[in-house]
Amino acid sequence: MKDEAARQLALECPRRIMAQLHASGRCFHCTTPRFPGKVLCFERGSEVPADCEPTPAQVNLWHAAEAETAAGGATG
Repeated sequence: MKDEAARQLALECPRRIMAQLHASGRCFHCTTPRFPGKVLCFERGSEVPADCEPTPAQVNLWHAAEAETAAGGATG
């Protein structure tokens, strides 16, 4: 499940960076009304506009990672 969520996130990435950077939490995606229809990719610790909302693909990856952690690290 996490692999598929990471793949979806990588497909929407405007920077076309490695899916592993997203899966590890180093980068994340969001959108903002100031740039309608655009996906923004930020590195962890970056200053992010206050009106940013995570993309559905980003939320799915976070949920998949939480589920994997709760299951004891199993992949799938």
